[in-house]
Amino acid sequence: MDWTWFHKWGSPKWFYELSGKWLPWLVGAMVTCLLIGVIWALLFVPQDYQQGLTNRIFYVHVPVASISLAFFPLMAIAGTIFLVWRMKLADVVVKVAAPLGAWFTALALASGSIWGVDTWGTWWVWDGRLTSLLLQFFLLLGVVSLRTALEDSEGAARACALLSIVGGINVVVIKYSVDWWNTLHQPSSNFTLATDQANGPEIWVPLIFMIVAVYLFFAISLILSTRNEILQREKRAQWVIDLVAKS
Repeated sequence: MDWTWFHKWGSPKWFYELSGKWLPWLVGAMVTCLLIGVIWALLFVPQDYQQGLTNRIFYVHVPVASISLAFFPLMAIAGTIFLVWRMKLADVVVKVAAPLGAWFTALALASGSIWGVDTWGTWWVWDGRLTSLLLQFFLLLGVVSLRTALEDSEGAARACALLSIVGGINVVVIKYSVDWWNTLHQPSSNFTLATDQANGPEIWVPLIFMIVAVYLFFAISLILSTRNEILQREKRAQWVIDLVAKS
């Protein structure tokens, strides 16, 4: 099997050049999806008969909570690639994804609390979903702190890769916590194509646009952070010197 493509993806120079071509398209797609999702959710989604306008936070909380679960699997895969093949780009992904994941997880917790105080009458409960998501937040901060605390860059990279794999296991707990335990947090909603049902297309179509917009924002943020880290690590490489000279 030809693994040339795999090693090519691990080249910081190749990734930097290719990702620069992706960014305008990703930004354009994100803005389009975000505008459609926000306008649809604010103007055309009917009020909930119990929550009123508060149900609009559904279109923020669900996308950011969804993307927050993607960070540790991504970091676990990148960490494994680094441990096995020693690809520098994989370690870069682990490093830059951790603080982004912490921000998204914090936003998921905050938006969920705002929604919960109106729905449940309390800002916080120690149920399975919320507690395991809070644990994810601290694990992500742990990856960030571990990278800073260890002076040996190679040792820090290995330690962060291993902690990322552990964090990936917690994602399974977050996902299935509402099924395994009797929690206050509701399980996943079942959507339908029937227009006369409560969870019909007028509810989930704008949600899809918002989820896509948030995932695109995540991709853009990750690419920009990765590109910046590449320039810092490869600052003595000739291609970076030439790039700086051209700018």
